[in-house]
Amino acid sequence: MHIFTDGFTSVSLSNGNLRIKLAQNGPDNEPVEVATLILPALTAPNFINGLSHALKQLEEQIKAKQGDPAAQAKGN
Repeated sequence: MHIFTDGFTSVSLSNGNLRIKLAQNGPDNEPVEVATLILPALTAPNFINGLSHALKQLEEQIKAKQGDPAAQAKGN
């Protein structure tokens, strides 16, 4: 399943699960909820940290391809 999201509308903790309501921009740029991402609360920090790390690596790769000298220095 693929879900496109522009962001989220809320985060809550219920029954040991972290619930993140995902949304897309609708008419007049108003958020429209499209799904709920549910993570066990105990594994949520590892999931979030892993996602953050992956996004930082992706950002470095993009900068390196664009010729950013600072990003290229990190890669060496």
